[in-house]
Amino acid sequence: MSKGQVGYTIIEVIAAAVILMVSLLGMGVLQSTAMKRNTSAMNKVYAMEAATYISDAIKSQVSSNPTSNQGVSALYDSFSADFWGSPNYQANLVTDCGTGCARTTMIRHMLAEWEMMIGESLPKGQGKIERKTDSLKVEGTGVQTTYYEVTIMWDDRQMAQNSDGSDVELGTKCSGNPKIDLTCMKTIVRP
Repeated sequence: MSKGQVGYTIIEVIAAAVILMVSLLGMGVLQSTAMKRNTSAMNKVYAMEAATYISDAIKSQVSSNPTSNQGVSALYDSFSADFWGSPNYQANLVTDCGTGCARTTMIRHMLAEWEMMIGESLPKGQGKIERKTDSLKVEGTGVQTTYYEVTIMWDDRQMAQNSDGSDVELGTKCSGNPKIDLTCMKTIVRP
């Protein structure tokens, strides 16, 4: 540049434009990553809320009257639920129960609400409740303890698709690998 000229050369303008474009691209990637992680965290919160709801429901129903005519064993079995796939919870929702509901009706209603929480708030949400028995005896009494294993699974990949545009199918194991299986949360409930 000669002594009398004022301004920038074309090289300086191009260099500044490249730096600006790289900065904006980096900010876009950062924003996208932050949104995905926020969605993932929100899904974990929804799963935790569903796990807490069903845990409280199990504890309240089992401890409220374990010696009812229905029997403890039948009560445990009525909490064994499994809806891998699309839940059909509307059939079990009770619109007005008040205080006159039978225990089994109330349990079906609680399970339907739980299924609704998972099915409507988690992408490809699925849930399972399994009744299990501990191998440890309770304080040497010879009585085995019964507990529930609650499993909640969902797709945490945010729109993973095949080349033809169809959804990528995932397994239903809790392997911890989100590329092949759904994200999984398990909790143990001891009534």
